[in-house]
Amino acid sequence: ELLVADGTLTKASPSEADTADIARGFDLVAALGRYDIGQAVVVTRGEIEAIEGAEGTDRMLKRVAERRAAHRVHERSGVLVKRPKPGQDMRVDLPTIGPNTVANAAAAGLAGIAVMADHVIAVNRAEIIARADAQGLFVIGVKDGECTPLATDAPSPRIKTLSRVRAYEAAEKDVARAAGILLSLGHFGGSSAVAIDRGRVLAVGTTEGPLDVIARVRDLRGNNAKRRGLIVVGAGQALTQDHIKAANAAHLLGVVATEAVIPPPVIAAANELAMFVATTTAALATAQGTARTMTSQTAARPLKIFVVAGEHSGDALGGKLIHALKKQYPGDIIFAGVGGEDMAREGFASIFPIEDVAVMGPLSILPKLPRIVRRVYQTVDAAIAFAPDLVVIIDSPEFTHPIAKRIRKRAPHIPIVDYVSPSVWAWRPGRAKKMSPYVDHILALLPFEPEAHARLGGPQCTYVGHPLIEKLDEIQNSDAAALAARLKLDPARPVLLVLPGSRTSEVERLIDVFGEAVARLHAAIGPIEVVIPAVRHVRDRIVEKTANWTPRPHIVESNDKYAAMRLARAALAASGTVTLELALAQTPAVVAYKVDKVIAKLRFLLKVPSVVLANLVIGKNVYPEFLQEACTAENLEAALKPLFAKTNERMAQLEGLALVPAKMQLAASSPSEAAANVVLSVVKA
Repeated sequence: ELLVADGTLTKASPSEADTADIARGFDLVAALGRYDIGQAVVVTRGEIEAIEGAEGTDRMLKRVAERRAAHRVHERSGVLVKRPKPGQDMRVDLPTIGPNTVANAAAAGLAGIAVMADHVIAVNRAEIIARADAQGLFVIGVKDGECTPLATDAPSPRIKTLSRVRAYEAAEKDVARAAGILLSLGHFGGSSAVAIDRGRVLAVGTTEGPLDVIARVRDLRGNNAKRRGLIVVGAGQALTQDHIKAANAAHLLGVVATEAVIPPPVIAAANELAMFVATTTAALATAQGTARTMTSQTAARPLKIFVVAGEHSGDALGGKLIHALKKQYPGDIIFAGVGGEDMAREGFASIFPIEDVAVMGPLSILPKLPRIVRRVYQTVDAAIAFAPDLVVIIDSPEFTHPIAKRIRKRAPHIPIVDYVSPSVWAWRPGRAKKMSPYVDHILALLPFEPEAHARLGGPQCTYVGHPLIEKLDEIQNSDAAALAARLKLDPARPVLLVLPGSRTSEVERLIDVFGEAVARLHAAIGPIEVVIPAVRHVRDRIVEKTANWTPRPHIVESNDKYAAMRLARAALAASGTVTLELALAQTPAVVAYKVDKVIAKLRFLLKVPSVVLANLVIGKNVYPEFLQEACTAENLEAALKPLFAKTNERMAQLEGLALVPAKMQLAASSPSEAAANVVLSVVKA
C-alpha cells in the first residue's frame, strides 16, 4: 500500500513535545493552504523553523541542516510535518515521502516525520522504515483532526512607490498575497519576509532574516534568471541598502516594506540599480502587530529574562539582543537587570545606573571596589527576587561573573548565558574550565573562541558573530572620495590613517611616539597626508598633542573613520577592536600598544602569538605589532614604510586581510538574531 496509514511505522515514536509540534505543523499548513505554499514545514518546540517554498522538501531540510550546523545545534529535535493543502486535488497531486526524505531529516537533526494519514504516498516503504530505525527517527501517520487555524482576513494593502522605477502591473496583487501570508504567520510566531512572483510564492522567512530569504531566491534561480517578482519585508524589519543589493542579485524587481519610513540611502540604492522600492498602507503592519499580540496571548507563555551589562559596549549588545528576542519570541518577554541607554530604548528599566559599575581594567576597579561589591550583591538579590527563566550576563567579567556565581549558588536551576567570552585563549586559560559550573552557554564574538573553549574544557560555546559584521557594507563602501574632497587633500600625497585609541590613557601613552613615527615617515618617503578620526571625549587632547606634528594632521569626527580607512594607503593603530575594522576595510596597517608598568609585568601570562584581534581571526600575524619597549618611532616608521609601495610586505597583508570577512560571516542575518536564537534554545532546553 502506497499511502501512509494512521499510526507509527517505526520503532521510535513521538514524544509529548513532538506531538504538540505535529499539531502545530498541521494547523500551519492548513492556514497557508489558500496561498498555495508548499506542503511541508519543520516545527521545533512550537517554533516554526522552516516552511517549504518553491525549492521543495529536500532543499528545505538541507536549509535546516545548514542553519543548525552554523549555530552548533546538536540535539535531535523537531518534526517534519507534511500534509496536503486544503482543497488540493488528491487524484493527481498527493504529497510524497521517500528514503531521501528520511536521510535529509536525519541530517537536519530532526526527531521524526509526521504525515497526514491516508493522504501522503510513501515511496519504498520498507527502506523508509529501515533508514528511520537506523537513525532513531519516528515516522507516523496522523489522522486529520480538528485543525482549526485562526481565521485571517488578509488585508489588501495598496503600495506607495518611492523610487523612480514604478512597480510592475501585478505588484499589488503579489503584495496582497504576501500580506495574507505574513498575517497568517503572525499567529505562529511571525515571518520576516515573503518573496513572490506573480502569485507564485518563492520563499517564506521564519526564524531567518530577510537577507536569508533573498539568498534562497538567488539559489533557486541561479545566475541567469530573468528579473521578476518582489520581496515583502515584514513589520519590525528595518530596510537597508543590503536588502536592495541582495534583491538585485536575486533578480527581483523590487522590495516592499511594511514599515512607514524608508531611509533615503535605500531609495537611492534602488534608483541606482533600476529597482522599485515601496511601502504598504499601515493596515498590514497593524494587522501583523495584532496577530503577534494574539500569539503572545495564546501560543506561548511569558518569559522572564534577567540581563546584566557592566559597561557601555555591553549595553549596546544588550539593546540589540533585547530587540531580537522580542522579535523572535511569539509571546511576551519581561526583562529586568542592569543596563544603559541602548537597553532603555527597548523599554528596559535598570535597577541602578550602569555608570556605577562601568570601569575597565583591574587598576581602574580599585577606587570603585566598595561600591561595585555592593552593586554585585544588590544585583544578585534582584535576580533571585525576579525569578527569571534565564540570566544573560554581558561582558565585564569583573562585575558579571561574581553575579553569575552567586546566582548559581542560590538558584542552581536558572540557566545562565554569557554574551562575550572572556579572553581565555589569551591569558589565564584555566578560567574556561572554572566557568563551567556557573555558565551554561557562551555567545562568542570571535570565530576561533568555540574551539578554544572546547579545547580548554569550558562551557558550550557558539559563535554568534561580531557586531562589526552588521556594519560590513558601511565599512567596505564608505565614500572615501567625498572625505578627500571635504578635507581638500592633495591627491598626489598618500594618506596615513592614525588611530591612537579611544581612551584617554591609550592616547596619552601612544600619541607622542606616533607623532615621531609620522615625522620620520614623512621625511623618508616624501610628503604625506595624515588623518586622525577622534571620538568626542579625547578630541581636544588629540588636537592639543598634534598641534606641532609634521605634517599637521586632519582631525575628523569618529563617524568619518570608515571613509578614512578606505582612503588610507596604510594605518598606524592602537591595538583593539579597530584592528578588526581595518581588516574588514582591507587597509594595511601597523599596530602598537603600551600599558602601564604594573600591567606590563603580567605579560608572561599571555598565551597567544599575537594581541591583535585581526591576526587571531586570520590565524597568522598579518599586522606587525610593537608592544611596550618595542613601540618606538624607529620601529613603527620602518614597518610602515614598505606599506606605501608595491612591496611583498604590502601584498602579504592584503592577501591575509582578504580572508577576514569570510571568517567572520555567519548564517544568520545579524549577530543579535543569532544570539537570540541561542538564548531561546537555552530557555527551551
